[in-house]
Amino acid sequence: MLNKLSDTIYYLSHQDDRERPTLGLVCGDQYSLVIDSGNSTQHAEDFLQEIEKLNVPPVKYVVLTHAHWDHFLGMNEFDATVIVNSQTNEILKVWKSYSYDDSSLQKYVNNNQMSAMCMKIIQTDIPNRDSFKLNSPDIIL
Repeated sequence: MLNKLSDTIYYLSHQDDRERPTLGLVCGDQYSLVIDSGNSTQHAEDFLQEIEKLNVPPVKYVVLTHAHWDHFLGMNEFDATVIVNSQTNEILKVWKSYSYDDSSLQKYVNNNQMSAMCMKIIQTDIPNRDSFKLNSPDIIL
């Protein structure tokens, strides 16, 4: 359920037990902007389902606040322009090169490239992860 801060600002609360950060929605007259895309495709889909329940303009932009995995792994689910800063983009480039099968994920955990919790979330909340590839952002500031 989305929490309403004002007539134009909503947020989806964090869930610490599932490493899900707070996600934001800012609604303009014609379009809406999402702040952070979630920790997985499932997290993003859950957020989009909540947005659909509102009578708000369509999401046109997604802004990623920073490059922690739990803020960007859901970005592929949005049919929107993804905006990041250059520092975040450098980290996204690394994650774009990753493979998401069990063997690769375990290797990344063993090499301290991702946490065991991140691996668990990917395994449970990203269906078709054998073919999953992170998209590139559209605008880099």
